[in-house]
Amino acid sequence: MSIRRVLIVWGLLMLSVPVLSQQLSNIRKKKIIVSADTTQIDTASIVPGSLVIKSDTPLDFYINYAQSKIFWRKKPPAASLDIEYRVFPFSNQSMYSRLSFDSILYRFGAAPPKVTSEKFNAKPIDFGKIATAGSLGRSLSFGNRQDAILNSSLNLQMNGFLSDSIFLSAAISDNNLPIQPDGSTQNLNEIDRISIQFAKQQWKLQLGDFDIRQQQNYLGFYKRLQGVYFQRKHAISQHLSNEVQLSGAVARGKFTRNIFQGLEGNQGPYRLSGANQEMFFIVLAGTERVFIDEVMMQRGEDQDYIINYNTAEITFMPKQMITKDKRIQIEFEYADRNYLNSQLFLKNTLSNRKNFTVTFGYFNNTDARNSPINQTLRSQEKTFLAGLGDQVNKAFYSTAMPESFGRGKILYRKVDTIVQATTKKSVYVYSPTASPDLYTLSFFDK
Repeated sequence: MSIRRVLIVWGLLMLSVPVLSQQLSNIRKKKIIVSADTTQIDTASIVPGSLVIKSDTPLDFYINYAQSKIFWRKKPPAASLDIEYRVFPFSNQSMYSRLSFDSILYRFGAAPPKVTSEKFNAKPIDFGKIATAGSLGRSLSFGNRQDAILNSSLNLQMNGFLSDSIFLSAAISDNNLPIQPDGSTQNLNEIDRISIQFAKQQWKLQLGDFDIRQQQNYLGFYKRLQGVYFQRKHAISQHLSNEVQLSGAVARGKFTRNIFQGLEGNQGPYRLSGANQEMFFIVLAGTERVFIDEVMMQRGEDQDYIINYNTAEITFMPKQMITKDKRIQIEFEYADRNYLNSQLFLKNTLSNRKNFTVTFGYFNNTDARNSPINQTLRSQEKTFLAGLGDQVNKAFYSTAMPESFGRGKILYRKVDTIVQATTKKSVYVYSPTASPDLYTLSFFDK
């Protein structure tokens, strides 16, 4: 190796020595800016007693060496200061370990940690501050004459505050096999119901299923609805207040009233009939109001009556004995969704606590005749109904519909016959076998 190459290598080594020594040194010098009550000096922890602040005036402060922070009791007059200190090659705020606690347990053959009940019962969805309770179920049903069917059910109750002032209350229940609750108890739990309510001080907003019951006015009513309901009450002055109720919804059922005399010693069951003398329908649970001699009865086996909502039958308990002199009045709603039934309700009450109360109310319940739900009318049937006008007693239309033979169907064969040797009429005879000109019929109790 030549002398010139040796000198070049030696020169490079001499140049690198100061650089390496500066990187390995733990002495730090810097200028800090004092803009707040706390000043962050470094990311590493400071060696206690090594911090020196260059200042011509006395300073009032204390140091957290582990966090590498200066806390000023009184800010210095200078906006920046020169400091000098030593640091550790790490931060005392961090945790350092070669092995974690879990790995030590497994290395030495210890049992795995037990799952706590809180972790096991953790909710699948976290709603934050809102309290929730409910269940989610899945079931599989099958039989020798049906395919496998997957059933699902959801029951969820929520209540709590959104932000800091709006109270949320929700009940969401959905079952693909809706079952009417038993009408033998005093209180009912809804099976299928979606109701979300927001409330804040003087106002309330409700979405989904809700009930409107008006009993203060002469024309009282009770409706079970699906839609939007808003209520607000505010004070106009010290003695004058105003309350507004507004709702727009779709009616879940049709209202009717049955009035009849009881039978001597017969506690029931008494079958209810619809507004058009229907005999087979489902009563909406909890909508009935039963009066005997103008006195309202209570539902329950230990009270006055029980009711079967699916068969529309009511039975009176021994607490309320029925005689021929008892005048029974039953108001209820039943499932009748032939047309889309819309409802609009508005009520405003202006009251003075001492002298007067003024109430204005508007109620509109209308069928959308061009929006049928459970039936489709042909042009001939519409023409027939339009020509009747108000003659409801003549609203009978032949419902014999041609049908092909099939197993499980109840079909009839049209046969001509002679009545009293002069009148020729057509009658329908039940036909369990295949034959031409088969019909399906529907009947009513006249």
